[in-house]
Amino acid sequence: MIKFATRTINQFMQQQKDLFAHYKQPSIKEDSYITGLKLANSLKGSELVPFIPINGRQVNFYYCGPTVYSNSHLGHARTYLGIDVIRRTLRDYFNYDLLSVMNITDIDDKIINGAKQAKQEFLEFTKVWEKDFFSAMEALNIELPDVITRVSDYVPEIVTFIEKIIANGYAYDSNGSVYFDVQKYLADGHTYPKMRPEMNADLLQEGEGESQANKQSEKRSPNDFALWKASKPEEPKWPSPWGEGRPGWHIECSVMASAILGNPIDLHAGGIDLIFPHHDNSLAQAEACFNCDQWINYFIHLGHLNIADRKMSKSLKNFLTIDEVLKRYTARQIRLNFAIHQYDAVMNYSEEQVEQAISKDKAYQEFFQNTKIYLRESQVTGPQKWTQNDFLISNSLRSTKQVIHAALLKNFDFPTVIDAIDKLINQVNVQIANKTVRAPLIQSVVQYVHFILGLIGLNYQTQNNSSSDIKFIMAEVCSIRDQVKLAARKGEFEAISNIVTQKQFQYEKNLSNGIVDCINQFQQQVLAASQEKNKQQLFQLCDKLRDEQLFELGIKIEDKDKEQASIWKQYDPKELKLEREQQQKLIQQKELIKKKEEEKKKQEELEKLEKAKIHPKDMFLSQLDKYSEFDEKGIPVKDKEGNELSKKQKKVVQELWEKQNKIHNQYLESLKKQQQQQQQ
Repeated sequence: MIKFATRTINQFMQQQKDLFAHYKQPSIKEDSYITGLKLANSLKGSELVPFIPINGRQVNFYYCGPTVYSNSHLGHARTYLGIDVIRRTLRDYFNYDLLSVMNITDIDDKIINGAKQAKQEFLEFTKVWEKDFFSAMEALNIELPDVITRVSDYVPEIVTFIEKIIANGYAYDSNGSVYFDVQKYLADGHTYPKMRPEMNADLLQEGEGESQANKQSEKRSPNDFALWKASKPEEPKWPSPWGEGRPGWHIECSVMASAILGNPIDLHAGGIDLIFPHHDNSLAQAEACFNCDQWINYFIHLGHLNIADRKMSKSLKNFLTIDEVLKRYTARQIRLNFAIHQYDAVMNYSEEQVEQAISKDKAYQEFFQNTKIYLRESQVTGPQKWTQNDFLISNSLRSTKQVIHAALLKNFDFPTVIDAIDKLINQVNVQIANKTVRAPLIQSVVQYVHFILGLIGLNYQTQNNSSSDIKFIMAEVCSIRDQVKLAARKGEFEAISNIVTQKQFQYEKNLSNGIVDCINQFQQQVLAASQEKNKQQLFQLCDKLRDEQLFELGIKIEDKDKEQASIWKQYDPKELKLEREQQQKLIQQKELIKKKEEEKKKQEELEKLEKAKIHPKDMFLSQLDKYSEFDEKGIPVKDKEGNELSKKQKKVVQELWEKQNKIHNQYLESLKKQQQQQQQ
């Protein structure tokens, strides 16, 4: 049995291997730049294969851009955040010389229909949604590609490309449209579809869009797909040797990628939903044009996105635009939420998972804030001899680097990367809390964590680059506020007057004048309250400075124990406000859950009380659909057909009767006690 199972598995693996026998691994040359990176290559059935660029460190990278006809949504975020992280990692971690190209599809059936409904010219229509897309990408801190191509700019090149395919015998003109000849392509020894070879080509559906739904009679085979579409009178059109028309969807990427990156191309990426027909057809077209066997060496696909375990859809009312999500979460939180999932796996988006990302984002912010304070307060001139704790952190940093390097080599495994970073941060947090590690080593950890999180597009340092002036004034603000609180506790009102009249802050270059206004106003109000000896108002003013005035400017003051000085941290004001809103929302959600649980408990108690009111003799009498005869206690003796109950059935109803008798007696006893209490 074991041998049979092993043989079956081996046969299956061999069949899978045979399906992708067409794939040719790029060979290692003298100038090859080898990092050890392995990618899940869809041309090899998502098998991890070594990444070997064609020309040394140079990597030509094309990825499918959006079809611009509607709002940018969370599915776009899933795809382009994933690609952004891959680009950053290839360039910044593996040091590849990257040239990236992304297209904009501005000619398409959905665009034509959308423009008609909007009563706009189609290019005017697409410019609106293209702007929406790039605005969303900027808001998410997604870097622009090196090259952006629009289909409408490449129509002449598309016509020339199609002419070459026809000349090579793999396409034909039919009634003003041009179709790819799948049977001829297969007959000449080519593989189609390359990334779905397990599918029978005769059963494939091309999915050419609404305009081609009734074009089957023009084709030699139902599997043939359009390279050029004859335009209807009201549709946009361009001249061609076959008459006025417009490009087919699949030909667009073949042409634009080749126009910039040539043939062959190192790397191509896109969403998994495009793998067939779009990507397989793009491959077939390009290889038919160039008469080559392998146009793309590595094809990677980003996984599906589900919303609460269901496919995102307007009809299901779970369609989320990027603008909507950015009103509730920061770009960093959204990026983190995607980064904790493997890029090529199915991802399920839910509020619970976003809360996990929010928690991580908060932990990373606190790490950089706390290490910044630690480094600010540490003196390099102090003792620098390493202790056991320094060796511990140093070893942890080195082992973390090894874990992360291995994870990145394995198809950009960022969930493992983030887990390793979290463990390193936790260890460092313990040491800086106890002040038991040297500052230069902490600086090394901070730089490394900053670099790795930068691959995910997270930056926690630029917002905190306080000038020396701000550091000085905030140190003064914390000191004055701490002194006021201490003196107020002791009732030393004259001392408070001296504290707040010692210094008036002036506006200075590169200094946040809002902070100056806050502290000067604070001192004036504290002086008035101290003269009135109003201790409560003094504490209220200290809280207001912390919770409102400085908070609005992105400054958070954290009070420590009575004997410890308070500390300050600087954040982006918008993010700080959003964090407070998220905390309030979380509190409200918890209160709502608590309220529902209390209501549920109350309802259960009411139901229990109503049940207890029923006399045991009456409990079965209402169940005439089950029983037809009862004894003097009301216990059933015969079923609805008049048959005597079995011994087992009698035991069950007897136990139920006794249970009801017990709770009913308890109810009667409680009523009796209530009556006695009322009489007293």
